[in-house]
Amino acid sequence: MKPIAHIHTDYHQKFGIPRNAGLAADTQGVIIFEPGFANPEAVRGLQEFSHLWLIWQFENTDRDHWRPTVRPPRLGGSRRMGVFATRSPFRPNPLGLSCVRLDKVEVVDGVPFVHVLGADLRDNTPILDIKPYLPFADCHPEANGGWTDDEPWQPLKVDFPASELAKVQEEKQAGLIEALAQDPRPPLQNNPEKSYAMAFAGYNIRFTVDEPTLHVTLVEPLDKGTFGFDL
Repeated sequence: MKPIAHIHTDYHQKFGIPRNAGLAADTQGVIIFEPGFANPEAVRGLQEFSHLWLIWQFENTDRDHWRPTVRPPRLGGSRRMGVFATRSPFRPNPLGLSCVRLDKVEVVDGVPFVHVLGADLRDNTPILDIKPYLPFADCHPEANGGWTDDEPWQPLKVDFPASELAKVQEEKQAGLIEALAQDPRPPLQNNPEKSYAMAFAGYNIRFTVDEPTLHVTLVEPLDKGTFGFDL
């Protein structure tokens, strides 16, 4: 297989990406096709759908040493589940699957661009395929969520000072707040004095967490030497 496209998002690295698509529903992404696939005929009719499946490729994970169990963040990182009972990126094959909302399809100078919302993908992630989401086939209201049903997720409240929020482009603000509410911290880290930095849309978003509230302390231009790491 080879990528048909790459997606560009505001997530500059893994730290801070929501753990499932749709959790930060207003985050923006645009799919840019590779030469040979950038044909407007290939997306004919796509704009008629509201949602899409993206099949994509995980990067920078060790496939030669996969383990049969992983520690899902949903369980606080303290309990193990079988890798095939999770959506962990540490899998035998580097395949990801995300359902995203289609914003628009535009064609510029004969080149198609697919704009989506709610993607849980790092910037420049390779896209292997795009398929339309079909409500009559893909939606199962009677489905159960397995072990996740016993671990309800409660988003954090986000305390974002107006003076700091104003530094972020207005069209990016809702998606940023949604992403922060998903608690970007690694599992088992709950020290309210600890400071973190999350890279988003060209900014370092510095914050602390005193559950149930995340407090943004500073928004500053992105420094690629430090972004996204614990401080």
